[in-house]
Amino acid sequence: MNLKKVISNPVILEILFIALTVSAYIIGKIVYKKTGFMILHTVIVATLLIIIIFKLLQIDISIYTSNSRVINTLLNISVVAFGYLLYKHYNFIRTRGAAILSATFFGSLGAIVSVAVVSILMGASIETIITILPKSITTPIAIVLSGQAGGIMSLTAVVVILSGIFGAVIGPWFLKLTSVKSPFSKGMALGSAAHGIGTAKALEMGALEGAAGGLAIALMGFFTSVLMPLILPLIKIISEKF
Repeated sequence: MNLKKVISNPVILEILFIALTVSAYIIGKIVYKKTGFMILHTVIVATLLIIIIFKLLQIDISIYTSNSRVINTLLNISVVAFGYLLYKHYNFIRTRGAAILSATFFGSLGAIVSVAVVSILMGASIETIITILPKSITTPIAIVLSGQAGGIMSLTAVVVILSGIFGAVIGPWFLKLTSVKSPFSKGMALGSAAHGIGTAKALEMGALEGAAGGLAIALMGFFTSVLMPLILPLIKIISEKF
């Protein structure tokens, strides 16, 4: 088959990219399940497989991103599915509104402050601090916040993904260690600390955990978007003094 003809046909490209993405994910899941190594997490293995294939075939990765409309549409639908889960557990969530809001507010504040403190103590530049500051929120929001504040957006995306993988792997073990029993609390913790990847893990635990994770993603994104621009000037001042 002529590779140039395949690349020029958007329908064939969509089908091939869907097959490639699903196959890479399945292989990644099998590898991670067999090994259990965090460095071989499903997302990492699947991403590396796709990159290697594109490098071997000498195809620009931008072709993949611009011809993945079906995958992007399905991703949007999956986000809407969280809305259904939230609706399904609306009464449960409504009675705990104040606790949920305060937990995610202080969770967002704690994530920003802890990253800033550790980074400053390690002598990181302000650009590096800004880049990793929004690590606990979903990638689309994180890269916008990072870019607007002067961070490196591509590196922010990597940090967010690695943070999500670490949280999804370590999170369940830590929740068990700390004897957290509430399904909703488990989901909130995973969604707050590990955003989308953590919420995917929460969904594996149950519907209520998944609903909590989806809610945590939204609230963490909102609070971080508000708090980060407010706290950043203070972080810059402190960083300059060290």
